[in-house]
Amino acid sequence: MLLADPKQRFEEIYRIYEGSFPEVERRTKEDQRALMENPRLKVRAEEKDGRIAAFLTEWDLGDCIYLEHLATDPACRGGGLGKKLVEESIRDAKERNLPLILEIEPVTEEKPDTVRRAAFYERLGFVTNTFPYDQPPLREGAEGCPLWIVTYRRPMGEEEFLPYKEEIFRHVYGCGLPEA
Repeated sequence: MLLADPKQRFEEIYRIYEGSFPEVERRTKEDQRALMENPRLKVRAEEKDGRIAAFLTEWDLGDCIYLEHLATDPACRGGGLGKKLVEESIRDAKERNLPLILEIEPVTEEKPDTVRRAAFYERLGFVTNTFPYDQPPLREGAEGCPLWIVTYRRPMGEEEFLPYKEEIFRHVYGCGLPEA
């Protein structure tokens, strides 16, 4: 379900967010809270016993939908909640005829979760695009993070991705593209 006012559920969302992502992939609590005011940011959530058990942050960028964070409370993992949230976003993107884009860590044998995560999105119809891409730093003094771009149903080349990248950097990360 799409939360009407995610600010009211921020503490529940942040608890799952903080426990699901390494510090390099997280904003500070204050910065994340401030994003809840952005009209482009939508939060989908699934509840269990009246509490948020999983959430998906989604950015409506006009020309595409960008999925930023998908996380499930560890006690509720494996129950299909994340899949259900992503399927809602897929339906929305299809209805609006918009590309659906997200980032994942590159798959490595050293990090088995990366294999599982990539397979999850692949089963849902996403395609991994392995051109070079760095997520900008999410915290002051932090470094960017090399990631892969994943798109729904069809691959996207680096040149085709550029206008979407500009929108993601501007609206999601609050910065411009790095100098070449």
